[in-house]
Amino acid sequence: MVYRFSHKTYRRPLSKPLRTAHGWWAKREGIIVRLEDEHGRVGFGEIAPIPWFGTETLAEAEETCRKLGDSVDAGVLDAVPESQGCVRFALAQARTHQETTTALLRVPVAALLPAGREALALLPVKLAGGFLAFKWKVGVEPVDDELGLLDDLLAGLPAHATLRLDANGGWTPREAGRWLARCADRPVEFVEQPVAPAEEDAMLGLAGDYPVKLALDESVAGLAAVRRWQGLGWTGVFVIKPALTGPLPGLADWILATKADVVFSSAIETALGRSAILQAVLSQPLTKRALGFGTGGIFGDRLWDGPIIGPVADASCIGPNPGEALWNALS
Repeated sequence: MVYRFSHKTYRRPLSKPLRTAHGWWAKREGIIVRLEDEHGRVGFGEIAPIPWFGTETLAEAEETCRKLGDSVDAGVLDAVPESQGCVRFALAQARTHQETTTALLRVPVAALLPAGREALALLPVKLAGGFLAFKWKVGVEPVDDELGLLDDLLAGLPAHATLRLDANGGWTPREAGRWLARCADRPVEFVEQPVAPAEEDAMLGLAGDYPVKLALDESVAGLAAVRRWQGLGWTGVFVIKPALTGPLPGLADWILATKADVVFSSAIETALGRSAILQAVLSQPLTKRALGFGTGGIFGDRLWDGPIIGPVADASCIGPNPGEALWNALS
């Protein structure tokens, strides 16, 4: 099969910048790809890299797209290396003619709480909206300040709700130990990426020393890294951003084969990438945990955000394929 190939770059400001241990994230940059097969069928896919997670950069993804040319054989598409998981995700998405169906699962969604004291103001709003799972960005302010905020957050959390902490690798091993000691007798679902990806021995040590469940995120940007951590004996949670890991069928096959404990999380992709991810995730039971897609109207534009996801994800969260509309919106 030979395809006609083209691509366009997008740069979209976030409606409200995200504050993480990596700093402020104010805009999303990526690429929309278009493939047309020999029968005239057209598909679109999204490349949404996050270089500080260890993915390819936007420049590297653009170079790959330029090298593919205007006409490309299926074998060339298949040969894009695994190290370019974001490009592989988009190309596989564009080759799949997504058909939304109402026969999908219903899976709870975790709401994203901002770093710092803002989380205290947003928590009751999200509770009133029906959310029962929450993810709080930590590792941003001094440890003592955030530990005090943790007490306040947990005091406002109903007994049937859950809280995840995401440090984005921002703690030292000593700081992580303080947090895990404090969380040991608290209703914390898991602590995500407490130390930097390079601190592998510390991560394994912390997982063995404390009863709190730990999760890998930045450490596992691609499936190759996931498999390596499995080889190291990791039994905690894998936070997977499908837009970074490559073709969705391969990701699903790995989960079903290994029975891994997985959380699916947003890479702040647009409605295009998210629609394909939700279609795959809601089509079969791949996780027992709430989805990390409660980001709200992150772009402040319905075209780019797609349907707003509430406390439960189902077929209504996918909507019509937005590929052509997004493509036409770009110059």
